[in-house]
Amino acid sequence: MSGIRTTALRSLPVILALAGAALAGAVTAAPPARAQSPVAIGAPLTGEVVLNRDIEVRIGPSEDARIVMTMKQGKALNALGTPRGTYWTEVAIGGQPIGYVPADSLDPALMVTGRPAIGGEGPRPPKSAGSQPADALPPHRSAAVVPRAAWDKAAQTPAEGYVVAAAPIAATEILANRKRRGFTLRKGDVVALIGAANGEATLALPAGTRALAPVQGLVGVVAPYPLPGMPPVEPGMLYGIKLGDYVSYAEGLRAWREFTAGPGSAYRDLPPMVWPVFQKARLLYGVGVAPFTRLQVDTACGTLAQRGLDCTVIELDTF
Repeated sequence: MSGIRTTALRSLPVILALAGAALAGAVTAAPPARAQSPVAIGAPLTGEVVLNRDIEVRIGPSEDARIVMTMKQGKALNALGTPRGTYWTEVAIGGQPIGYVPADSLDPALMVTGRPAIGGEGPRPPKSAGSQPADALPPHRSAAVVPRAAWDKAAQTPAEGYVVAAAPIAATEILANRKRRGFTLRKGDVVALIGAANGEATLALPAGTRALAPVQGLVGVVAPYPLPGMPPVEPGMLYGIKLGDYVSYAEGLRAWREFTAGPGSAYRDLPPMVWPVFQKARLLYGVGVAPFTRLQVDTACGTLAQRGLDCTVIELDTF
């Protein structure tokens, strides 16, 4: 396994470094240093947000401003904007401004406030390969989201992540008497993964038996939709944020728990988003959050940058 490198989440909590800044000839509070991110570097939040910790609301954008109230973690607010040269965001309740809070105390209410899908059916499958331009991405990507019902059926079997068949796949079921029976995984079938080696995956079927199938055509499942307690996602292309790759499911699960205990506290009540990634002869595990629309993923990456975390945007298959 030499050569495999893991991308670990940074130590939590993140310590924000402050740098001096001048605005219109006056010295103002300095913004936090931000890590490089591929999308929306340091973009200030606007719109519906939630507090990621208990916080004091101040009458002005300054640590010295009078405290007008305190609020608990998880409180839903409206972010109105962040004055230039500060790291304080003006917030409101029901459209009525109430004061300012530190910008890094806010997370976007991404999956709570999204408009329901048309007909409540979730995302639409991507267009067929024949209708895509020649320079489009391959039709099957490295991660997917699946309907809640398919996820719930597969999740009855403990496993190290779950996969979905992106196309019909010839597989072999290993029966209790060690006999083998050939069958076909249908496109959209979600199954539990036990492990993979030499291009072949070992799967746990809901019936309690195991099966062998080529990894070609199997895609790691990031999350179901709709997520528990959340409205359906909008139709169209969906995206995820990958925070890192790990050499085992256990390491990925540990990273997920560290993330949701710190900068990703907004996602702590969701199922762990740790999914298998097949890379030639290697099996890795991605850790991240999903699903997002294009606009949502930009905002989320900007928020993570404020926490000192990098993120990689990935496109998701939908079924």
